[in-house]
Amino acid sequence: MQDRREKLFTIKGRIITCENDEVIENGIIAVKKDKIVFVGRENQWDKAGYEEIKFKEDVTIMPGFIDCHTHITGRESGTYGFGKANNYDRLINATNHMEILLNAGFTTIRDMGIFGPALKRGVERGKLKGPKVFPGGRVLGITAGHSDSNTYLSKEYLKEEDPIGYLVDGVDGCLKGVREQFRIGAQFIKICATGGVSSMSDALDDVQFSMEELKVIVEETRRQGTYVAAHCSGTEGTYQSLLAGVTSIEHGIKLDNRCIELMVKNDATLVPTISISLGFPTYKGLPDYMVEKGMEGIEYHLKSIEMARKANIKIAYGTDFSNSENTSYKNNGKEFVSLVKAGLTPLEAIKAATVNSSPLVKNNQIGRLLSGMKADIVVVRGNPIEEISLLEDSKNILSVIKDGKVEKLL
Repeated sequence: MQDRREKLFTIKGRIITCENDEVIENGIIAVKKDKIVFVGRENQWDKAGYEEIKFKEDVTIMPGFIDCHTHITGRESGTYGFGKANNYDRLINATNHMEILLNAGFTTIRDMGIFGPALKRGVERGKLKGPKVFPGGRVLGITAGHSDSNTYLSKEYLKEEDPIGYLVDGVDGCLKGVREQFRIGAQFIKICATGGVSSMSDALDDVQFSMEELKVIVEETRRQGTYVAAHCSGTEGTYQSLLAGVTSIEHGIKLDNRCIELMVKNDATLVPTISISLGFPTYKGLPDYMVEKGMEGIEYHLKSIEMARKANIKIAYGTDFSNSENTSYKNNGKEFVSLVKAGLTPLEAIKAATVNSSPLVKNNQIGRLLSGMKADIVVVRGNPIEEISLLEDSKNILSVIKDGKVEKLL
């Protein structure tokens, strides 16, 4: 299909607007240039001059999906594979990953480190096909902590500057680290506040910043008009991060009542990335320590999501995928299925990837299908409210529209 950026077109089908719990049967959506100009029932639309994009089967129309926790530069294999590619290779890989993600229905991503600012520029300049990118620069962490690749990556890999982690120690180091990320184009700051699964030398419960360090990171980031996202596996590090004022909790494996209360008070968002946890029993090629730590967290993780849902904490969509052997971007919709396994309804899972995620990419023009919003639209085979697994396979994504341009049409 030719570029429709300057054209007028409509699509008919079931519409999940993600405005409250609204579902419109026998609906129609109209697009003019890069904006939605009408959403409603077919019998309410009578304007001429709009070309219809037709589908031969039952379809559901939804807002473009947002992945709030992805590592777009990727990993080379199930063995965590960072040591198998240099920085140039990783950047080339990312250009391919971007198109795969777009074809899976993801029109916006929040990249959690590694070349995100460059990829954002490539998309905006029309040199790269892919989702809109909300980049975080490199990930701030302490020496010997979860961000320190010296604790688990190959010597060959470490001949180059680590593009993932940016090590900071002490208040002055943290302040400079934040400013360095904004210098390269970060739009938010990600930190590793606790230990994690991939790092060999720490435990999930390890606390990795002092309160003074956390506070200066949050204060300086707010001064720049944005927020901090915190990798949090253990309870105490999560609690301290919330006390310091972080906006999003990534993973949130071991939340307790104190954490839940602070998340409610601060209106913080949980990005659970539960698919990664649920996959550890079947993942291939990972070192034993990673499997052990991954398995350790599963039951805690499911309980944390249950607690957050009961407290009406906003849950956003994030996969932690990197297009490795175990985390293919062709199946980037797996998190929809995993969120439902964790207790969300299918509609709640869809809203996690749309209206709940749009604040984290600081874009109030996406995440809902309403007149006047940006035309970021996904057309899916069947009815995902009845069969959420439809969203897991990109073959079921029949069309992807970003800013009014048809990027995919099967």
